[in-house]
Amino acid sequence: MAGTDTSAISVQWVIAELINHPKVFKKLRDEINSVVGPNRLVRESDIPNLPYLHTVVKETLRLHPPSPVVLRASIEDCQINGFDVKANTRMLVNVYTIQRDPNLWKDPEEFKPERFAANHNTNSSQMEMKGQIFNFFPFGSGRRGCPGVTLALAVVQSSVAVLVQCFDWKAKDGEKIDMQEGSGFSMGMAKPLVCYPITHMNPFELGLDMAEPE
Repeated sequence: MAGTDTSAISVQWVIAELINHPKVFKKLRDEINSVVGPNRLVRESDIPNLPYLHTVVKETLRLHPPSPVVLRASIEDCQINGFDVKANTRMLVNVYTIQRDPNLWKDPEEFKPERFAANHNTNSSQMEMKGQIFNFFPFGSGRRGCPGVTLALAVVQSSVAVLVQCFDWKAKDGEKIDMQEGSGFSMGMAKPLVCYPITHMNPFELGLDMAEPE
């Protein structure tokens, strides 16, 4: 479940947000075109050179974390901030609420990838997703954080880059996508994402090079 379902759902959320925010979509495509050019498909090796793609994915994970609630349990009696915590106590950490807390984020309900741009952050470590900044930890934190962070980001970022590079995405009758969350551990969309791809660049027809260089 964590290996495939969460990554697929995250890609859906990114595409849905991009459909609802065409200016962000255009800015992301412009970045891909400037780095990759018109003669080949984006490669995984291009991803580090696409900083705006990173901000788009991070902002999506802030609003729609793969796991909205993180479960932790104490293995022995301890004291945290003056509170006694007994051994085997289970605690549910509401990641979804923390990442939308107006005390921690400006305009928390709005989709603003620029908030993760390097020049917008006084703390550069906030750009990371290792769980050390406790207002943004979509993959959990500590030794029990998600072990597949690197793989998940590689899959999601590469998939989104290709989908943006090759297609325009339209909702039915030009309507906006309903962004209401559904139930479940990985919090997918309440209504299935229905959108229509319009070919922008077809690598198969143009015979573009899709392979990584030797």
